[in-house]
Amino acid sequence: MLTKFIKFATVGTTGAIITFGLTWILTEKLGLWYMASVAIATIVAMVSNFLFNNYWTFAVKPRTPSDADYEWFAYYHGNPIQRWWKRSITKTIWDWIPDSNCLLELGCGSSPTIGRYNGAIGIDINEDKIKFMQSKFPQNEFIKTDTTKDFKSNSFNYVLCIEVVEHLKEPEKVISEISRLLKVYGTAIIATPDYSKKLWHIAEMFTPYKDEHCTRFTRESLETLCKEYKLRPIKYSYIAGCDLVEQFVRVE
Repeated sequence: MLTKFIKFATVGTTGAIITFGLTWILTEKLGLWYMASVAIATIVAMVSNFLFNNYWTFAVKPRTPSDADYEWFAYYHGNPIQRWWKRSITKTIWDWIPDSNCLLELGCGSSPTIGRYNGAIGIDINEDKIKFMQSKFPQNEFIKTDTTKDFKSNSFNYVLCIEVVEHLKEPEKVISEISRLLKVYGTAIIATPDYSKKLWHIAEMFTPYKDEHCTRFTRESLETLCKEYKLRPIKYSYIAGCDLVEQFVRVE
């Protein structure tokens, strides 16, 4: 906090020097009308202060996907497109599942989506993300694991798998587990980019995960795979016309 105050004070002092110095130069050296000189100098100082404060005083360290708060930061503090994208996925999920205390999220990361569901369980392989989520949502349970074999079959009303399956070389294993974990007529929500959409090929260039996408799903290929494991598609929605969020029900 002290460091930021010193930086802020330094920028303020620099702004004052710019205002007085530029006013003197414009008035005394260039013969400009005094009030015009003050106006120009003030605007220059304001822009200078803004840039220095934005990129130096209050600069935020860029996040990488492995950071504990990566998804959390994207949801609350990312650029406008990033915030809208993440919040649109979450809103879709919340609209489809208003409430549940029997929910599991696979690869939860540090996304705030699960926070709506008291008593829900989130799993992830990143221990830092798990600790971060435990501090944010103590009412939920978070487990560091790369397997779901310890969960009993037919245990959950809902399973979320958001932006995970495209990272897997053998996504059928996760789809099979989702089916096993769900109660009959339980609901799964799976989100993944749809590679049949031309817009995604443009959007993917700006995603930090683009080199980690092992399986390129389309809505048709995802539905075909899910049907093999008794997951029947119910409805779907697209974020920006290319990121698929789809709801499935576990049938007998």
